[in-house]
Amino acid sequence: MQRVFLTTLLVVAAGAAQAGDIKLQSLDGTVTFTGSFGISAIKANEYVYQGPVKVSQLIWKSRYVNTINGMIDVDLDHDWYASAEGMVGFNGDGHLVDYDWLKPGSPWSDRSLHPDTRLNHYFALGAEVGRTLLSRDNTDIGLGAGFKYTDVQWSAWGGSYIYSGNGFRDMHGHFDPNQKGITFRQVWPVPYIGLNLSHTEGAWSFSSALRGGVSVNAYDIDDHWVRSLRFIDNLDTTPTASLTSSVNYAVSQRMSLYLSGSLDRMFKTRADTKTINEKNGKVYHDKNDAGGDFSSATISFGLKGQF
Repeated sequence: MQRVFLTTLLVVAAGAAQAGDIKLQSLDGTVTFTGSFGISAIKANEYVYQGPVKVSQLIWKSRYVNTINGMIDVDLDHDWYASAEGMVGFNGDGHLVDYDWLKPGSPWSDRSLHPDTRLNHYFALGAEVGRTLLSRDNTDIGLGAGFKYTDVQWSAWGGSYIYSGNGFRDMHGHFDPNQKGITFRQVWPVPYIGLNLSHTEGAWSFSSALRGGVSVNAYDIDDHWVRSLRFIDNLDTTPTASLTSSVNYAVSQRMSLYLSGSLDRMFKTRADTKTINEKNGKVYHDKNDAGGDFSSATISFGLKGQF
């Protein structure tokens, strides 16, 4: 069986642009360890308002983010279960677009593009406790409650700009490619309730999990290095949603082919802002003048081995 495990690792490593899943299960089947490799696309929006009108928007994106995931599931007595998970993302193709509107409702007046946008960190941690409520005809339905913490940060370097100075979009130029312009971090703590469904049909097995929650004490930090300004936005509570689905095909008693996809969404919300001038130490407070949201999508596939 060790040879099977090593073969699994080699197959997954050979698909460098893809993802894999390796699963270790305890002898009595009550504890399951899962390690997986995936590819994610993530996006965060940052908004600035004057009253009800949007005057600025920064769109942060990364595609082809490599992710490493770990999970432990424990089957407890009386159909109860507990699980914990962790994910780390790195690399990826990052990009920032920064828009401003001098006249609200008109076409954008200023725009900067930052193709050299680097993902500093991206990780998520979570835990859940639940119970299987219905088990019939190879189908299980369960309900769980949990907490998930998501933290992401980018830094944008160099780039180009189009500004409106003496006229509309009359200024064109480039930033120093060695100059870090903006660093942006979002943090989303989310308690949630989840509905879990699984079904087995011969060699095939299917599972889905739908989670709905709310963000609690979410915030973002925006550092503008050239202007020596830091903006801290305390994001209002907002709904969140997550959907995960997977399919397995058992090629042997302890090995299966695996495909999984997941979507996560923290919906758009407003925020109060604290502005810190790093040069003179002055602090300013503004009510309901900012906002943000976040979304991610992940695909993983490969092999599962049970031990």
